[in-house]
Amino acid sequence: MSKKWTLIWLTLIFALFLILAIHSFNKDNFVLRIGSEIVIPLLYAITILMVIRTLKPIGTIGRSLNLLKEGDFNITMVKTGNSDVDNIIEVYNSMIIRLREERLSVREKNHFLDLLIESSPLGIVMLDLDDRVIEINKSGLRCLGLAPESFKGKYLSELRTSIGPEIAKINYEEKQLLVLADGQKYLCRKLYFMDHGFKHPFYIIEEFTEEIRKAEKEAYGKLIRMMAHEVNNTIGSVNSIMSSIRSNPESVIASDREDVIRMLGIAIQRNYQMNRFMQNFSNVVKLPLPEKEKMYLNESVMVVIESFSSALKEKKIGFEVILDSSSPVISADRSQMEQVFSNIIKNSIEAIDKNGQIRVSTKIKPVSIHFEDSGTGLSKEVSEKIFTPFYSTKSGGQGIGLTLVQEILTNHGFSFSFRNKEAGGTEFIIRCNSNN
Repeated sequence: MSKKWTLIWLTLIFALFLILAIHSFNKDNFVLRIGSEIVIPLLYAITILMVIRTLKPIGTIGRSLNLLKEGDFNITMVKTGNSDVDNIIEVYNSMIIRLREERLSVREKNHFLDLLIESSPLGIVMLDLDDRVIEINKSGLRCLGLAPESFKGKYLSELRTSIGPEIAKINYEEKQLLVLADGQKYLCRKLYFMDHGFKHPFYIIEEFTEEIRKAEKEAYGKLIRMMAHEVNNTIGSVNSIMSSIRSNPESVIASDREDVIRMLGIAIQRNYQMNRFMQNFSNVVKLPLPEKEKMYLNESVMVVIESFSSALKEKKIGFEVILDSSSPVISADRSQMEQVFSNIIKNSIEAIDKNGQIRVSTKIKPVSIHFEDSGTGLSKEVSEKIFTPFYSTKSGGQGIGLTLVQEILTNHGFSFSFRNKEAGGTEFIIRCNSNN
């Protein structure tokens, strides 16, 4: 019942009481009659005041709820002095303040996200639930070669661009390299974000820039030079030996049999070295996925360390091993992980001139292995390129070792870090997830 009808109802009731009082009391009972005529209006006035006072906060709450329904979170209510109503007001004010802060936070985050998407060097194409294009950022328009507002409401296959129909064929979570007729390359991926419980698809388009092409060309150039150098040296040595034997076969066979055997041994060794050289490159390109099994970390570490005992003695390098007594166990490809350990220790030995120190330790919480050395450390330039394929600071180095390490650990899902220590030398940490 509204405030208006409540007041009308009370007025009628008290009017009825007053009429009944006037007609019920005898004219001779003057005092009782006058008293009833005074008391009933007084009670009416007090009741009306109490009703107004009671209904006023309810009206205020009603107006506030209307503002809340309209999305206005800027107005809070003042307490009335009525403890029951004030409890409701306190809860309402707290809710309004929280909603106001959350809405402001959402607006700020959305604004930041809009700026991030618009300024991103990656092309971003957003679709609605019917797979129609609703938004494309500046980088996306450049990659697709479209004008602003020329795409809204269209399917990707309908866009007048050679890359649009190809992108539309990509499945969720799939990465695909698209090469256009003009040689331009794009790495595309399809993902989705959740909105009100529905999947909204979007595409990320990464353009192969001139810098990437230049770095790619430099890497291939270095690879070709390295392979050509090794092949030419081997072929030159073997041809020289074969030519010596061919130019004077009778003399060589008759009197220099031991020299022939020695030269043939050198030729075989050179061919073996070239075969091993080519196999190293093949391993990087065709590294098989890990065949995981239960692997005892301490045991594998000791096997690798023992294989370097002669090299450590030769350079007079001290070796400290601290193995966790709990014997950490991980799920991994033992052969590949031991190859990782071997590459890291080999790099540490090569970084130390003489009389240095190497420390290897394992830990159970979290499961990890630490390699530390007292070598020369890494310069900033080397640190930035250390995992770049075919990059090496060593004379004749192939730059494969740490690239292989990175590939193996990534395939296992293990994280790792490589840094210079403050006291000198480097530290390589591998963090293994025992649940893998």
